[in-house]
Amino acid sequence: MPYSIAMLSVHTSPLDHPGRTKDAGGMNVYMRELASALSQYHHNIDIFTRRTNKHTPAIVQLKGNIRVVHIDAGPALPIPKHDLYQYLPLFTRNIEEFRRNHALRYDLIHSHYWLSGISAQHLARQWDTPHITMFHTLARMKQLAHPGEPESPLRAEKERWLIQHADRIIAPTVEERQQLIRYYGATVHRVEVIPCGIDLSLFAPRAREQARTQLGLPAQQPILLFVGRLDPYKGPDLLLRAAAMMEHKARVVIAGGRLDNDRELQQLRSLAAKLGIADRAHFLGARPRHEMPLLYSAADVTVMPSYHESFGLAALESLACGTPVVATRSGGPTTIVRHGETGFLVPRWAGSFAERLDTLLGNAALLARMRAAARVSVLCFSWERVAARVEGLYDELLTEEQCLVAQ
Repeated sequence: MPYSIAMLSVHTSPLDHPGRTKDAGGMNVYMRELASALSQYHHNIDIFTRRTNKHTPAIVQLKGNIRVVHIDAGPALPIPKHDLYQYLPLFTRNIEEFRRNHALRYDLIHSHYWLSGISAQHLARQWDTPHITMFHTLARMKQLAHPGEPESPLRAEKERWLIQHADRIIAPTVEERQQLIRYYGATVHRVEVIPCGIDLSLFAPRAREQARTQLGLPAQQPILLFVGRLDPYKGPDLLLRAAAMMEHKARVVIAGGRLDNDRELQQLRSLAAKLGIADRAHFLGARPRHEMPLLYSAADVTVMPSYHESFGLAALESLACGTPVVATRSGGPTTIVRHGETGFLVPRWAGSFAERLDTLLGNAALLARMRAAARVSVLCFSWERVAARVEGLYDELLTEEQCLVAQ
């Protein structure tokens, strides 16, 4: 039966352009695509996010029964997510005010990221409504993957609190489920493994030569592609260092960030010059979603040198377009990339990436086999399948609630 669902995303909106800022990435795509796929079940979904621009309409219709609702909480400006905790009480109160003013009732709350989860848990108590959360990243896992970049004690404390109180937790991989149980004390029955999805009609192979022509990329030079936020945690700098070490003089294409006034992008340009590969480093900025299949298809290999990925949507998109992936042997990519069949999983240091990338670019037969195997390996990740599993979790949780009320 159709439900009325409140989705919460405090720090980033499904309307934001993935890769353009530090806070816009795979999670934005996940929320928008999941809500869209759930619309086949005729649910009414309101996605609440913090207003970051005073000119943005209060309500934006995403699809017929899906709305993005902008909530005032703090200045109507972009604010780093680590500074948003102080505005959560106001964000929570203003969602409740919106609900009252529009005479709404929500059957279920589905939150994304720990900040949203905190707000959602308070609303769940207030509304007597079940709450499902998904973290997308976990402080403990980021610390383990990158000890030199500490996470705030507040985040770790609140994640643990949320894990103990939310009704269900969605983990995108079995590995994350195990981490939630081992490091946070989550109970087994409350963590459901449901992967992220992909639009297989959009992300499909294009003719490589034609894609390169359309994008203005060289027809013959090997191309290595990085897609994502220009966050040091994602490792675009490591790709540049690996490219400088390689025997093959590949062009490095980096799709992410802003072309103007972007400190991270300027630092990467400077690094490329220092490494002597400025002429082979091509910075595109964040690209519109409809261009991404062209980019993936134009590349020989997509490279993901992150410290850790909870899931790794770029790997899924690349493989769906028939392009192999070389990724750090950590987190989500280990469940997506089949080592030696659709790409390679390597230790996170420039020499390992350089070696594997040279191996692929120097072996045309191996590269062709990986391309042929890539798309078929990810057909099980369609959004329709993912939405069906999330819908099943909604049904299960609400049935449990009804049984408890009946008792």
